[in-house]
Amino acid sequence: MSRRKFLIGIGGIAVASTPGILLAARSHLKVGIVGGGIMGASIALHLAQAGADVTVFEKTAPASGATGKSFAWLNAFSDDAHYRDLRLQSLAAYHQLQAQMQLDITWGGSLLWKQEPEAAANLRERALRLDRAGYRMRVLGPEEFSILAPNLAPGAFEAAIYAGLDGHLDPVQVTNSFLDEARKYGARVLYPCEVTDLKFSGSRLTGVATTSGEYSLDRLVIAAGVDTPTLAAKADYVAPLNHSPGILSHSAPLPPLIRTVNEQVPVSFKQTSSGRIVGTDSSYAPETPVHRDILRGRQEFPNAELRSMHGRRILDRIATLLPGARGAPLQRLTLGFRPLPKDGFPIVGYIPGSDHVYIAVTHSGVTLAAIMGQLIRREILDGLPSAAFAPYRPQRFSDLALQLA
Repeated sequence: MSRRKFLIGIGGIAVASTPGILLAARSHLKVGIVGGGIMGASIALHLAQAGADVTVFEKTAPASGATGKSFAWLNAFSDDAHYRDLRLQSLAAYHQLQAQMQLDITWGGSLLWKQEPEAAANLRERALRLDRAGYRMRVLGPEEFSILAPNLAPGAFEAAIYAGLDGHLDPVQVTNSFLDEARKYGARVLYPCEVTDLKFSGSRLTGVATTSGEYSLDRLVIAAGVDTPTLAAKADYVAPLNHSPGILSHSAPLPPLIRTVNEQVPVSFKQTSSGRIVGTDSSYAPETPVHRDILRGRQEFPNAELRSMHGRRILDRIATLLPGARGAPLQRLTLGFRPLPKDGFPIVGYIPGSDHVYIAVTHSGVTLAAIMGQLIRREILDGLPSAAFAPYRPQRFSDLALQLA
């Protein structure tokens, strides 16, 4: 049943009144989280640690969607100052979490290089601008590059930069670690368990219907990646996402070769702590007739041979820049569908007209999961709106729709 378009009900105003009531209510507030990816897992962890009664609803298995198919590069590359600061905060939050938990994160920085003079000039200028803004960058010459990454073969380049704050992680391991830790604080992680409907009494959320039955809830966080628009629509909110497929090739384990994330556009690659080379040679599917269907909507490769061909091509191209990976066996190729809000920025906060249904969807969800989990916990349990989320509220798309109407 769709939520009726009422003003915020009296029942939604309750908890934020006095600190004493709020603290007492924490252990009783039933919060459901739709989505067992890294974003939902981080939110679950932070809410459960703070005393909420947390249930995660995951329709397939943890990290089985965009999370498990993410390149998982932790970085703050953005020319938008507010967004860059949020990303930097999340890098710091990951360091804190790694000190508390066994998280598979490699802090090796990232290397980017350009061969064309104009692109190189733009890269140098951007690096200097970001460095002045607090996102540490170094412009490298060939000798410094070879010292930092002796196993790379970048060829002659016009400019190279090193972002020392960057890292990369194993998104499946980190997601499962978050969920395991959340369970220690009483969280329930249900899968396969698909949320099929939201239940309301007037404007107030009362629970969800799932393939495993109905559950009563006080709050619902929709952190379901590309499935977010379908669920948000059940609360009368349009969450506008762009379709964004992406492929990654994964090799069999190799001896240690690199710690950095490496990018010579269009090739990006890294080596995981398990020794696997992971990377791609295209951020987006090309706009060609053969890719017409994948550009229109979610679908899998038509056969194993085509999947293997793409995977082998990517590894061979990476090997031109990382000779030690030449001939590495292909273990698998993943095809993922990334949640990408229409304007490129997160959609986070209570949907318009409700203080019971909360949405959290973004590109770069792996980078942002750590800080978003922290801040969402404060918003839901403490009733404290975060200034960091101010530009990213769901209301902005409702306002835009009204302007265009």
